[in-house]
Amino acid sequence: MDIRGLVGKRILMSAGSYYNSNNVEEYKVLEVSPSGNWVKVMNNNTRKFWKMVSACALVEVLEDLEASPKE
Repeated sequence: MDIRGLVGKRILMSAGSYYNSNNVEEYKVLEVSPSGNWVKVMNNNTRKFWKMVSACALVEVLEDLEASPKE
């Protein structure tokens, strides 16, 4: 997974142990470490934390939320 191309995007990601692989959550990708081994994400509760890229599985990239244009 090329996580650098996802900075600033909303994603669905499974992150955690093998036994908890069905746990899919929404995150926003904030930054990637210089080595590319770690990614800083923010969940919907605005909690920010670092995760090992190798322990994360990208499920889907979400579209940006925009206000509907008025007709």
